Amino acid sequence: MYMFDPLLVSTSFLAGVLTILAPCVLPLLPVIVGGAAGSRNRWYPFILVTSLSTSVILFTLLLKASTLLIDIPQSFWKIVSGGIVLIFGLIWLFPKAWELISTKTNILGKSQAGLSKAGQVESNWGAVLMGGALGPVFSSCSPTYFVILATVLPVSFVTGLFYLIIYGIGLALMLGLIAFFGQRLTAKLGWAADPNGLFKKGLGVLLILVGLAVITGYDKKVEIAILDAGFGVTQLETRLLEDMDKPLDSQSADEAKQEKIEETKTVDEAGKDDSDEKESSLPKLFNAPEFTGLENWINTVPINSLEELRGKVVLIDFWTYSCINCIRTLPYLQSWHEKYADDGLVIIGVHTPEFQFEQKPENVQKAVDDFGLTYAVVQDNDFKTWRAYQNRYWPAKYLIDQNGIVRYTHFGEGEYEETEEYIAELLNADMVATDVEAQEVDFRKIGTPETYIGLSRQEHFVKDSEAKLRNNEWTLSGDWESDGERAVTTMPGTSIRMRFTATKANLVMGGTGSATVKIDGQRATTENAGADVVGGVLTLDGERLYELTDFDGKYGTHEIELIFDEAGVELFAWTFG
Repeated sequence: MYMFDPLLVSTSFLAGVLTILAPCVLPLLPVIVGGAAGSRNRWYPFILVTSLSTSVILFTLLLKASTLLIDIPQSFWKIVSGGIVLIFGLIWLFPKAWELISTKTNILGKSQAGLSKAGQVESNWGAVLMGGALGPVFSSCSPTYFVILATVLPVSFVTGLFYLIIYGIGLALMLGLIAFFGQRLTAKLGWAADPNGLFKKGLGVLLILVGLAVITGYDKKVEIAILDAGFGVTQLETRLLEDMDKPLDSQSADEAKQEKIEETKTVDEAGKDDSDEKESSLPKLFNAPEFTGLENWINTVPINSLEELRGKVVLIDFWTYSCINCIRTLPYLQSWHEKYADDGLVIIGVHTPEFQFEQKPENVQKAVDDFGLTYAVVQDNDFKTWRAYQNRYWPAKYLIDQNGIVRYTHFGEGEYEETEEYIAELLNADMVATDVEAQEVDFRKIGTPETYIGLSRQEHFVKDSEAKLRNNEWTLSGDWESDGERAVTTMPGTSIRMRFTATKANLVMGGTGSATVKIDGQRATTENAGADVVGGVLTLDGERLYELTDFDGKYGTHEIELIFDEAGVELFAWTFG
């Protein structure tokens, strides 16, 4: 049975409606209005917007359900979408030339006829092609869309698909109304329907300009200008989404733990075992759900069922490799594995990705090797086991006894000694003195929250790259490409600058090359540079979290700047310690 949140249902529909006013859509509205206005086919507006909304949904599912498209550069989609719009503009601007080409050439055989029909603005195929081309461009244009994509769809495909469809309906409704009334208005003007008239040629020029803007990325500059002008239609969505469940870090671990315990089911009385009751005083919280949807087992043969582990104490750890809160817990997990595996402890790191690059098996394998993990790790790319445990947090630990019953949970960092005590208690083993160097983090002194760089969750961004930044603000200089999840350098010399309060600043990035790191205006030194910065230079070696500063436990406010030497570096999120 699938449960749908009424708030998210209504917000998804409203988000689709408001998307037509989103800064990333406004520059593209001329394509919709112009296409419908220039067509004498009464079905054209409806086919166009239905095709566009369907394209948004299909493109989203294709990206989320498969890793095949992860490595396709953002520029590819821009060229495809912008190129199709550009071709339509040329057809409308030079209709006779197109007719001559389509009739004189037959190099594509029967498909040429279909292409010729698609080029006719009145044709249904033209509407389908135009709408389909804009799907990738319209994607990630609202905070609600991103929440569906990043947190709902992975947890439940059916629920996420339902919300996406609701979002698509709202989008199609508003675009359809705009296109319909635009067509009705121009239908009363006879000169507007002349395929060789100035009106059609003007639309052609408009589409050419829009197509070129998409290809060159200028549409993003227009989007940023609109945002800078204070056009914040997405703020309403953001307020509606504030109370929705989202993954939490360790700063709210105590509250999360209490909430989870209150929500969990208690074990049936019939399931109690008197002998087990004597072994441990830990409460029996709920029967551990079975594994589902797991793939790519690392450091072990595949474990198909928890039944295979009966008689063992199992610690399940939900994590993702670029999460700083998860990273800080890994040494403790590895230590417990080394100390208690022979006593019957089985640790399983269920890797559940936040970013798309974390779905790649080779990236997870590299992370396991780099962190020196030797316990079992497995990928949960579709969030199926995450959902089975009704989990919502990175990291999250579930301690399961020999009879398959969850006896203890912990969300976030901390409570390492208590967790180890419970492990030893369930194993009926002597607790071994800890040999892990403490990684204390005083969250009360961290004044800057996790900050996302992609447009969908972007906060505290300052357009003026020369501006004096206030705490938690950041800015970009040079030429960048941005989408819902990331910003990408397009040329050497681009930079990012941020003012933060913490002792360590980290940045999740991908790509190769290097960057010069400046801290408080000066090149980073051994006294303030993080582990990944040597001689004031950061060398990138793939998609992961990079430690940029380390003030040796001294918390304070600082400004950091990275100046990149190459294009193609991807930036995802700031985190702090």
